[in-house]
Amino acid sequence: MTQQEKLASLDRKENSHKRHQEPDPSKRGVQYLKPQPQQQQQQQQQQQQQQQHTINGSTTEDDIHAPISNLERRRSLALSLGQSDLWDITPRSGHSAIYAGTESLRNNYNTLMIGGTGQIKSEFTGQEMAIDGIPAIQKTNLAQVLLHRHKMCPVFLDNERASGHYEGYCKQVLWPLFHYMMWNEDVDESQYWDDYVSVNQTFARTIANNYEPGDIVWIQDYHLLLVPQMLRELKADALIGLFMHTPFPSSEMFRCLPHRREILNGMLGANLVGFQTYNYGRHFASNCTRILGYECSPSGIEAKNGTVTLGTYPIGIDVDRTRTSCHRPNVAPKVKAIRERYAGKHIIVGRDKLDPMKGLLQKLEAFEKFLYDYPEWQDKVVLIQVTSPGVIQAPKYEAKIAETVNRINTQFGSIEFTPVNHYHQHIDRDEFYALLTAADIGLVTPVCDGMNTTSFEYVVAQEDRHGPLILSEFTGTAHSMSASVIVNPWDYANVSSAINECLIMSDEEKSAKAKQLSSFINTHTATYWATTLVNNLVACPKGSFGRPSTKLDPQRLFIEYKNISKGLFFFDYDGTLTPIVDLPEDAKPSPQMKDALKQLCDGSSNTVWVVSGRDQKALEIWLGDDLPQLGLSAEHGCFTRFPGTTCWINNIDRIDMTWKDDVHEIFQYYTERTPGSFIEEKRGSLTWHYRKTDPESFGEFQAKECQNHLENAIVPKLPVEILIGKKNLEVRPIMINKGEAVKRAMSQATTTDFIFCAGDDRTDEDMFKALKKQVSRGGTLDKILFTVSVGPSHRKTLADWYVETSSDLVDILSGLKKMAS
Repeated sequence: MTQQEKLASLDRKENSHKRHQEPDPSKRGVQYLKPQPQQQQQQQQQQQQQQQHTINGSTTEDDIHAPISNLERRRSLALSLGQSDLWDITPRSGHSAIYAGTESLRNNYNTLMIGGTGQIKSEFTGQEMAIDGIPAIQKTNLAQVLLHRHKMCPVFLDNERASGHYEGYCKQVLWPLFHYMMWNEDVDESQYWDDYVSVNQTFARTIANNYEPGDIVWIQDYHLLLVPQMLRELKADALIGLFMHTPFPSSEMFRCLPHRREILNGMLGANLVGFQTYNYGRHFASNCTRILGYECSPSGIEAKNGTVTLGTYPIGIDVDRTRTSCHRPNVAPKVKAIRERYAGKHIIVGRDKLDPMKGLLQKLEAFEKFLYDYPEWQDKVVLIQVTSPGVIQAPKYEAKIAETVNRINTQFGSIEFTPVNHYHQHIDRDEFYALLTAADIGLVTPVCDGMNTTSFEYVVAQEDRHGPLILSEFTGTAHSMSASVIVNPWDYANVSSAINECLIMSDEEKSAKAKQLSSFINTHTATYWATTLVNNLVACPKGSFGRPSTKLDPQRLFIEYKNISKGLFFFDYDGTLTPIVDLPEDAKPSPQMKDALKQLCDGSSNTVWVVSGRDQKALEIWLGDDLPQLGLSAEHGCFTRFPGTTCWINNIDRIDMTWKDDVHEIFQYYTERTPGSFIEEKRGSLTWHYRKTDPESFGEFQAKECQNHLENAIVPKLPVEILIGKKNLEVRPIMINKGEAVKRAMSQATTTDFIFCAGDDRTDEDMFKALKKQVSRGGTLDKILFTVSVGPSHRKTLADWYVETSSDLVDILSGLKKMAS
C-alpha cells in the first residue's frame, strides 16, 4: 500500500466515525489542524451534504420526529468559523449569551476578541497536538485568519499549562468554591496555582501587546481574575472592566482559599467589577473588607490603586435568535412527537448539567414528595429531565441520581407509564427547544447558580402556551423574574406545593405571569447587558487610579517658591508634621516643626493651615496658642479657626449626630473583645484605636470584622462614612471631610499663585482631589500646585510628589524660608 493510499484509508476511517465521536465537555473549544488542501476539499463536500440533510449524518424521518435522539451527540447545525489551507475552525458550544452580547458591541466599537485556542487536533489521528509541536508559520497563519475574518486574536497556551489552569484550578478549585462547595479532598490547590498564574500572565501580555491608548478592555469571568492587576502594571491608564458570570461567595467561604488575597487584588486592578446580582457584589465587597482591610464606600472599593466601581448587570439572552430557534422546521415535528408520546399527561421539563449545585437530586426528591402528597396527580404528570456531563466529576452523585430515579419509577410507575424520564446525554438544539415548547411546567431548581439562562429560553419558547415557571431562589435569575413561582429547592414540601399550584393555575393567571416575564426578558437582552456594562465602564471616574509619585526635589520646590507673590499651605498633622506614635497624646510637635511653621506664617504673603483629625483642644494647645496666624481645621473639617482669630466655627451644628449612639455600641462590643483597643470620642466623630493590641495581627483581624459590621449595619442606613486610618477606624458624617475644609480655606485666598499640600493617609486624598479639581476648574496655568504624600515610594496616591518621612518634610519646610530670603 502506497503512502497516499494509507492516508486515504485513514481519512475514510476518520470520516466514517466522526459523527459518533463525542467531544470532552470539560475541554475548551476545538480547532482542527488541516494538513492538505485535498482533504479540505473532501470535507467541504461532506459539509454541503450534511447541510442538505440539516443534521450531522444521514437523517431519516424517524430522526426528525424523535423526541430525544439515540445518538450520543447530534447537532442541528454544524457551525464553522471558516477554513484556510491549514485550518478548519469551529467555535466552542455554549455561552451563547456572552457571544451575543459581545457581538452586539461591534455596532459601535471596533472590537478584538482575545481568547485561548482550545484543543488543536490533527485530522489524521483525531488526537490533540502539542502547541510546541506546531510550526510558528502555521500559528501565524491561524492568527491571520482569525484576525482578518473574525477580529479575533488567539492565545497559544502550552498544553500542560492550559490543562492545569482550566481543568485544574478553574474547574476543580474556583468553580466549586464560587458555588459554595469545597474542592475535592484529593485536589491540592497549590498544585495548579502556578499554571493559573502563568496563563493569566500570558493573557495580560497578549492584551498589552494589542492595546492602543483609548481602548476599553473587558475581561470575562473567573478564569482570568489575575489579569486586571497584571494588565494595570503593564498599562497603567487602561480602562479595564471585569464581569463575573458565576456567584461570588461570602467571606466565610471565600477566605478558605489559600490564595485569596492574590485573587482579590487581581480583581481590584479593574476600574469596574460587574456581578449578576447585588448580593454577589456585596459578598465581594465584604471579602475586600475582611481579607484586605479595604474601605467600602457608595462609590465602590477604596483599593490601593484607587476607587474600584462595583455594578450589577444581570445577563440576558438573544431573544430574536432564541425565538427563531424555537420555530426551526424540525422543532414542530418533535413537539408533536413529545405530546403524542405523553398524550393526556402534564409534562414537566428540566434541563441541567449533572453537577451537585444544579439541584437535580433535590428536584427528584421534591417530585417524589409531590406524587406522595397529591396522589390525584399520579399517572397524570411526567418529569422529563435531560442532563449533560457536569463540570466536576461526581460518580457517587450520579449513582445517587440513578438510584432516586429508579426508586420513583418503581414506586409510582408501571409497564405503561414511567413518571421520570431521565436522559443523561447531549441533545441537539431542535430537541432542546422542542422540549421547552412542549412543556406544561418548567422546573429549574439549582441550589446555587450564577444566572441560569435556561429559564429565559423557557419563557421565549412558551410565548404561545404560557406554561408557568418554577424557579429556585438561589439562581441569579430569581431576582429579576418575580412572576415565576419562586421556591427553596431544599424545602421539598415547598416545591411539591409549587408543582400543584402550577398544575391548577388558571389560564388568566398563566397569561399574566407570562406577560410580566416576557416583558423583562425582551427588554433585558444580551445586547442590553453588554451595552449597559460598557457604558458604565466608560463613565468610570478618570484618574481614580493613583500612581506611584515622584520623590520631591527640594531644589525645584525652592525655585518655584522663590518667585511667588502669595502662598497657601495645607498640612495634615499625625504622620505628616509628626511621626505616628502608639499613644495619640504623645504626638506632640517638635521644636523644629513649630519653628518651620512659624517661619511660613511670619511671611505676610503666606496663609498656612493644619487640617487634622485631632480635636480642637489638642490643636490649640500644641499649635494655636503659639502660632496665632496659623489656620486650624479640627476633626477633618468639623470645626474651623481661621488665621488670626481665636474663635472656632462649628460646621456640624446643623447635622444630626444621633448616629453616634449606634456606632459607639458597636465600637464598645469590639473593645470588650480586643484587649488594648479603646474608643476616642470627638464632637464630630468616633474613632476606635487598636494600635496597642497584642498580638497586632489580632487587632487587624478585629478591625476588619468591625469595619464589615459597620458597613452592613450602619453605613447603608445612616449618613456617615468609615475612614480607615493607621491602626484605627473612624466614623464621621458623610458631608465632612478634609476636601471640604480645603475648599472653605481657598474661598478666602483667591489671589494665591502657589499651593503646597502634604498628607500621609486616605483622609488626605480628599485634599489632593479637591485642590486638583479647584485648580483645573480655574482653567489657568498661573497657580503652582505641589501635592506631597508622606510615606513609601510605592504607595498609590493622587499626590504628585512624595517624601519618605515627616522629618524629611520638616527639613524641606525649614529650608523654604531660607531660600526665599
